[in-house]
Amino acid sequence: MKNDWRTGFGLSAVLAGAVCLSGCAGPPTVAPSYANAAPATVAYMVGDVDTAIKGYSAVAANNGSLLGTLTYPASYYGGPLATDSAGQLYVAVAIDPIDPLNLGDIFIYPSNSTGSATPSRTININSYDVSALAVDPAGLLYVAINGSTTSTVTVYSTTANGAATPLRTLTLTNVGVTDIAADAAGNIYVAGPMITGNVIAVYPPTATGRATPTRTINFGSSNVFGVAVDPAGHIYASVWPGQQVGIGFVIEEFASEASGEATPINTINLTAASPLTIIGGGPVRLDGAGNIFTSLFLSSPENIYSDVVYGFEPTANGGAVPTVQIAPTDGYNTFFALN
Repeated sequence: MKNDWRTGFGLSAVLAGAVCLSGCAGPPTVAPSYANAAPATVAYMVGDVDTAIKGYSAVAANNGSLLGTLTYPASYYGGPLATDSAGQLYVAVAIDPIDPLNLGDIFIYPSNSTGSATPSRTININSYDVSALAVDPAGLLYVAINGSTTSTVTVYSTTANGAATPLRTLTLTNVGVTDIAADAAGNIYVAGPMITGNVIAVYPPTATGRATPTRTINFGSSNVFGVAVDPAGHIYASVWPGQQVGIGFVIEEFASEASGEATPINTINLTAASPLTIIGGGPVRLDGAGNIFTSLFLSSPENIYSDVVYGFEPTANGGAVPTVQIAPTDGYNTFFALN
């Protein structure tokens, strides 16, 4: 699991996709895909070679300062992260080397947990291939699991614990899920590459099994790494349109009615400080003030890998300078969550 999450997502996330908004007549008004209701003060990132979660200040005046460390139980390694409106932290974990009797769990920690805190709940998901987590404004948990030919998105209740029975499960054929989101109505937005190219696929609240999306946004050969949705229904996706290492990484904003081969209404260009090169991207997340966050996977000329989280103001465009920049010294993948 450690190697799958660290190199599998960080290096092969170029197979990306994004997540989008529920289709309906006219521009929809929906709750945003982020659970947090206030400006972010903390960005959680995976550190210490995947055995802990580091909390860094996301406040512009003090950004990047280490606020605390949460360490998993012995032998566990972590991957995708999510938070909810109460500040609870969700993390996909498994034992490494892989234990056939424990194929993966979701640990749920109380808000502001540090040290060797004990999870308040543990959901047994029977998989170590979790590619993304999301929590909707109602507190439902969404777990994306990638398979060799079939991927799934499973929905759990707010009290799910142990070997919990999912509320519903989407089964996706020939889709590699790179990110997911959900709105207050229960619409699910699945990001990932399909046979026909990279898309944002939208599934209705009642979708289960091999359901058909109600709408897709097509990105063709451009890789889409992550997505977020604001209260007006605008979609923010981190995209690699250039198909050349280090060139063309952007955050694209789409209108709420965007569908098919849509044209973005705003673009933020992403760069890395020389001599680092961008070789992959991560999720896009919004906080309660509309600030825009994303992560990048970087490489040095000596092939030393690292990651960074950028935060931008809501009105940022073009070559805007990030107001928040978090560059941990022990980061190895692009997973992060806000609180």
